[in-house]
Amino acid sequence: MSRPGPWTTVWRNFLNSLSRNQVNQANRNYIGEDMLGNRYYEIKESRSSNVKRGYDPPEGQRNWHLRNYEKATPPVEWQGWLNGSRKLPPTTDEIALNQNRQQAQLKEDAETERRAPMVGSTGKGAHDVDRGTQYPKYEDIEMAPGVIKTEDPKNENK
Repeated sequence: MSRPGPWTTVWRNFLNSLSRNQVNQANRNYIGEDMLGNRYYEIKESRSSNVKRGYDPPEGQRNWHLRNYEKATPPVEWQGWLNGSRKLPPTTDEIALNQNRQQAQLKEDAETERRAPMVGSTGKGAHDVDRGTQYPKYEDIEMAPGVIKTEDPKNENK
């Protein structure tokens, strides 16, 4: 048997792309939902042992032009599950515990910032104060090539 022609392959792929969404909707195994309203799912394909993971944003944010990316991004725990770095999905208790830790850390940081002394600077570093100049400075020699030396009123009295 011979393979189908290129136009037949293009036509079949086009038809499959139209019906693929209904097939994937049926194969989705919904795992959980977060506090933002994102619903997470897995698709187990029969051809390979790989599991595809994804999420559906809330109803109001499904259109790409209406989506607010900062609000629609999943929490870090769910992102780890989506990327496959976690085998099990996060629990609501785990997410709440991590949020409490984050809030406690922010409070502790604010308290540390409030108690920390304000350190000012005079513009000179320690090496400027402790050491003398490395090269001598002479009044009659220009410091940079081509710079016209202006007369200082302090030097006129000498």
